[in-house]
Amino acid sequence: MKFSLNSLVLWALFLVPALLLTTPNGSVVIIALMSLYSIYFMFKNRRTLQLNRFDKLVIASLSSYFIIYIPTTIADGTTLRYFQGGLRLLLCIPIYFLLIAVFNEIKTEQIKKTLIWGVSIGSFGAAVFAGYQSLILSMPRVDGFLYSINFGYLSTALLCLSASFSLSSPKFRILLTLSTFAALYATVSTLTRGAIFAVPVLLIFGLILSIKQLCWKTSVAVILVLAVLSVASYHFSAAVKQRIDYTIQEITSIEKGNIKEATSSGTRLFLWKAAIEAYKESPLIGLPYKEREKLNHKLHEEGKVNDYVNKLPRGHAHNQYFEMLASTGSLSFIGMFMMLIFPLIVFVKHFWRTQSCWGYIGAVFVTGFMIFGLTEVPLQANSISAFYGFMLATFFALVRNDKYNVRHNK
Repeated sequence: MKFSLNSLVLWALFLVPALLLTTPNGSVVIIALMSLYSIYFMFKNRRTLQLNRFDKLVIASLSSYFIIYIPTTIADGTTLRYFQGGLRLLLCIPIYFLLIAVFNEIKTEQIKKTLIWGVSIGSFGAAVFAGYQSLILSMPRVDGFLYSINFGYLSTALLCLSASFSLSSPKFRILLTLSTFAALYATVSTLTRGAIFAVPVLLIFGLILSIKQLCWKTSVAVILVLAVLSVASYHFSAAVKQRIDYTIQEITSIEKGNIKEATSSGTRLFLWKAAIEAYKESPLIGLPYKEREKLNHKLHEEGKVNDYVNKLPRGHAHNQYFEMLASTGSLSFIGMFMMLIFPLIVFVKHFWRTQSCWGYIGAVFVTGFMIFGLTEVPLQANSISAFYGFMLATFFALVRNDKYNVRHNK
């Protein structure tokens, strides 16, 4: 069977979210193949390729995470691990240019329909995996083919997409509502606090952003449903109750100054403290991994961090922002802005000016990853960074085509 380029792109838009949590790196393979073809596409059309100001900013956004690690990598001289997350975002730049060309020839509703089905299948698949591991295998924290924390973040990302699409897709609202709850079940089943905490925050952000489109009755209904589900989860799920009680206990210990007694949250505070010390040691470009390990040993000897921090390889900070701060110094502020804040500004402004669903969905999606970064370094992970880069390239391309009015067949 012969496929046109448009069909292949639509298949990619469907398969990336659909395979995200239902296969081991299936989405990464699709993105890698698409990136390779996109490079060929750009080379083939290099004479007609013209960059405007928006394109240059997108390139800066998708390449910043890679670029800011170059000085540290050179200073280390022993490993390319620093580029683990940035390289995947960098490889999404050619995908962005391919999508610009293809999206101009595909109807908006077809693109939306394809993404909706991909996100829905991905959400249902995540819920099936969670149900199998939780109910059949009796796993305390489900993880699919990933680490439980990463599974939780990506489930929440699918939840964001499902819920956001429902605002502008009344024909698919029932499907999207079901897929939202499926993704929510998968998220809660991981017991990942960073992912679960993000759900109500993202819901509130989405409601505020779409305040002009939603009537007050809908907003109240959504909040009540979330409140009922939260209370029900606490009272009817022993695992959820234990996790919440444990979190409250940790917060209480931290408030009393007993940080070491807060095993999880307290350790993160120590990790962030170590990252700040690393920044102080090299505020311009940050410290290489080996130097951060030595610094952590020194801090442990001085009684400023616990045993976990002392033994942790590469001085990992368990926080996207502190990790970048420690490893790239002041360059991290450029990376944080271009990789997270800049896309959010672009999408929010586009939504406010045009009421485009792509601006709204993109804004909620990026905000989710900004929240995930508070408790882990998600954009260093293989599947997460690839998915984030691909979806950014997709939303950037859709906003770009809307912005410059190049779409002729809406």
